[in-house]
Amino acid sequence: MTTFHQVRFAGGRSGDAPLTWGQQCIWDEAKTFAPHHEHFNLSAMIDVPGGADLADALTALRKLVEQRESLRTIYPLDLSGYPRQCVRSSGGTLDVVERVAGEDETRSEAVALTAELQRSPFSLDEIPIRAGIITSDARPRHLILVIFHLATDRWDLRNIKRELKQLLAAPLQRSTIPKRVQTLDQAASEQGPEGKAIAERSLRYWKSQLVAAPPDMFPGRASDPDSLRFQETCVESPVLETAIRELSRHLKVSPTVIFLAVASILLGKLSGKSEVFFLLGCHNRFSDNDKMVAGPFSQDTPMVVDLTDADFQQVVRRIWYASLTAYVVAKWDPTRVAAAVEEATRERGSKVDLSCNVNVTLGRDSGLSVSASRADAEYIENLRPQTRIISMPGSSRDRAGRRFFLRAHNSSHAIVVSLRTDTSVVSSEEGVNFLEGVVEMAVQEWLRISREVVS
Repeated sequence: MTTFHQVRFAGGRSGDAPLTWGQQCIWDEAKTFAPHHEHFNLSAMIDVPGGADLADALTALRKLVEQRESLRTIYPLDLSGYPRQCVRSSGGTLDVVERVAGEDETRSEAVALTAELQRSPFSLDEIPIRAGIITSDARPRHLILVIFHLATDRWDLRNIKRELKQLLAAPLQRSTIPKRVQTLDQAASEQGPEGKAIAERSLRYWKSQLVAAPPDMFPGRASDPDSLRFQETCVESPVLETAIRELSRHLKVSPTVIFLAVASILLGKLSGKSEVFFLLGCHNRFSDNDKMVAGPFSQDTPMVVDLTDADFQQVVRRIWYASLTAYVVAKWDPTRVAAAVEEATRERGSKVDLSCNVNVTLGRDSGLSVSASRADAEYIENLRPQTRIISMPGSSRDRAGRRFFLRAHNSSHAIVVSLRTDTSVVSSEEGVNFLEGVVEMAVQEWLRISREVVS
């Protein structure tokens, strides 16, 4: 049985402002797929604590929307046809879907309702949040959120989940949710003196990297594409998790650096280049203030990796330095960067290839840590069969100009790596081979190092 509830909210502040830099980056990609940009919907499922009733859950949702301006923001188009953020202070309504399930079916019903709420894209004139509640025996069991990427990113979504859990645990108490830097405030900061100084510094970095950017990362590889031009494959691998973590521990760098070293070497082989150039996804949450910013904050930042005459550990060192530099300057003004790319194109007389993206979110903690001993080889071999290759649905389009998009994140005791390629330059088979190569290279490098440690 399905019931609909209306939650009326009345926030404290209203206002409008340009999109933040992070929001601009999201929109510039989402508009490529418009109106079918439903894959920009982020979801979260929260278990409702015992003792909370349906009224408590609805109250928690109301308080969350009232305290988070980005969740009651619409994005009307200005005269140039570009969105602005407009925060509603009152008179808004959040429609909440309640679905009743049997005691043993609440989790599966929550998964199904999440998929249902994610299925349709948000329009710019609706608030960027949908909510659902799974109840059983008249008690709420799971609360579901689906939020448009313009209003949050995955880092901020974790904060939203945490805040909602606090509100569910004590719905009638005074809120203890920390005060966030709202997107209106972030936009004002970016337009002010501090923002202009940050933009100037990052622009200098972009220009330095554009000098080394190739006109084509995949020269001479044009071929007939698949019927659905952009094909994506995933690999889920516990053995990759183990190898990356142990290499990270031994070489004293983050798992992200290890993964980027593996990916860069393989990208060099695929492209036939001794220097690779890609845009690195940076979450930009370093200072205490940055961690308190609501809304999307991530931006892709260029990175050049020189593979010339370098073994794996030398590439790791180069990646560490290059990625650290990229992260430091990863906040940038999209308008000024676009102008810099156009200027570089005119000066060089050839285009700048920004077609490769790498986005890595690997934490440091792992439940799969083994000691450097002769048992490692056997342990690794026992894990190998658990690697799974998963084909994803193809697409007829991707972000304008993108031809290679590699992502990696943690799953439960595994690393999941996905690669989407433009099959006019990188075939589906080559994409699968690349992912298998990621696993094999990481494993072989760990086995080699572990043998050196033992000997």
